Amino acid sequence: MTTVRTVRTYGQLALLPLGFASIMYGDLLFRDGQQGLGKFLFISGWVVALSGMPALNRYLKANHLREGILKIFVILFIVGSFAVPGPIVSLVKVFGGTAQPVNYRQAALSLALIYIALTITSRIAEPKDHVLERLASRIQRAAVFRALANVTGIFAVVAFLGARFVATHPVPLISTGLTLVVAAAVVTHKTFARARKLCTQIHADTQTLLRDLDELDQARSRSTTSTAKPWIRRLRGERQAGGGHADEQKAALRAWDAVKLGLSTPVDTGYRRIGLPFLTDEVVAEIEAKVRTAVHGGSAGPARADLQAIQRACSGRVDVLA
Repeated sequence: MTTVRTVRTYGQLALLPLGFASIMYGDLLFRDGQQGLGKFLFISGWVVALSGMPALNRYLKANHLREGILKIFVILFIVGSFAVPGPIVSLVKVFGGTAQPVNYRQAALSLALIYIALTITSRIAEPKDHVLERLASRIQRAAVFRALANVTGIFAVVAFLGARFVATHPVPLISTGLTLVVAAAVVTHKTFARARKLCTQIHADTQTLLRDLDELDQARSRSTTSTAKPWIRRLRGERQAGGGHADEQKAALRAWDAVKLGLSTPVDTGYRRIGLPFLTDEVVAEIEAKVRTAVHGGSAGPARADLQAIQRACSGRVDVLA
């Protein structure tokens, strides 16, 4: 019974992309002069898409981690419905040899809108709850959205240049456009390489911190369980029970400083104002409090759990050659 319900839910979820495709195609036909059929497909697409919303609601409620990403998909759906058809129409006309400067201007405006939406979505719409549980997907979304934003931004520049120079300088425009397309590929590669490099660094720094916490625990255990006389323990270099263990504590705090720098670094770009940090400031502060509690004699369990969760999220993107 559960399997049947799951299949039915996924089948109804398929109505969403089908409706979206109908909306886009209807808009394309409307812009191309076939207004009657375009309106019909556009309205039908919204009806089909809305029919899939109950299934989407059930799908999201089945896992608490899914509910947080609904806002992202809603924003992308709305922006895509209104902004994507324009560039597609222009691209079809370019290949058909019928494109006019006005088509390039429309495409440039739509692509610029998509660029802005993707940039804003990566920061504002990103879920703020269960951040550590969502961390792997958070990293993936940051890299993908930044890559898409960069590509659409570069293509917006290409479309703008087309609107300005397609009639007067078509040959230089082609070479310039191809150069910008190559630049888009390079920027995309650098975005994902940055994410892998950051994950690799954080994974290594986190491992160092975990080892320093283990060494601190071992030092405390030795000083607590030793039964030798005080002068013998001093000769061995052991500390008395309740001793400060200053060296181990300093090592752990230095390791945390390195981890904190990585956790506060944006995943997708070096510009912090528009980039998505690896973790939010609030989560970093919570982890820091747990680490300092562990360093100063409290339970290290909560700190280790968070640090290990970070390692698990980074493990799939470790690349020492990035």
